[in-house]
Amino acid sequence: MPGGTLLVSRYTKLFPHFKTHLEALGFPGVRVTAVEKDGLNMLINELKPGYVLIDSNFYDCGTPHMTGRLLKAFPKLNIAVLTAGNFPDDIAAWFIFHGIKTYIKLTDGMEEFNHGLQCFLAGKNYIAPDVQEILDGLSEWPDMRLKTTVRQKEVLLMLCNGFTIKRIEDDLHVCKATVENHIKELKKIFNCRGREELIKTAFCLDIVSKKDLCFSDTSYQNTELPDWAKTQQYMNRMEKLKITNCDL
Repeated sequence: MPGGTLLVSRYTKLFPHFKTHLEALGFPGVRVTAVEKDGLNMLINELKPGYVLIDSNFYDCGTPHMTGRLLKAFPKLNIAVLTAGNFPDDIAAWFIFHGIKTYIKLTDGMEEFNHGLQCFLAGKNYIAPDVQEILDGLSEWPDMRLKTTVRQKEVLLMLCNGFTIKRIEDDLHVCKATVENHIKELKKIFNCRGREELIKTAFCLDIVSKKDLCFSDTSYQNTELPDWAKTQQYMNRMEKLKITNCDL
């Protein structure tokens, strides 16, 4: 039956607690899921929930982009983003840039957290005070038309293939400063603070996929591409491989 509430989170052990807490606040028909990407779109299309709450860390630093995609796919969807406090406030501002109107932080205290949820339930916008302060301090909104250049995409693909800065310099015939500048611009475009977050986001947003990876270890090529949460293990494995040249 259409309607109800859908909470999207990876904290599967806490699903019963989430469900009980939201229902106690008056949210109807609460369901909790850890399904992602296309599976999440299919579930939303099937359930047609009245309310969708998504954990800010669900896609790591790529969550703002993915919630933006959800809003494009379902323009009338009511989405609130929740965080337990370990998601940076400055990156959280990007949820609002992508169209999210409700962002609630558990670290603001349970009373304020519940207040934010009740505002969302009542159809009112709510932005956590710390994030609102960042928004109020901005002199202008970022240009959301930013796109990567061909060379930036080359650098990103090389990073995802485990190439070192030195290897990228040599392959592209550029200096170290140029490579580092490309990486700096990529982190700015995708709201990432470090190289590992940038790689996670590239996989999360399907900018880089399994077919884009090239390894001398063909047996590893035949395994499933690790999900965003296992990227560090994945990168550790890549560092042990002898990377061969590939067409970029």
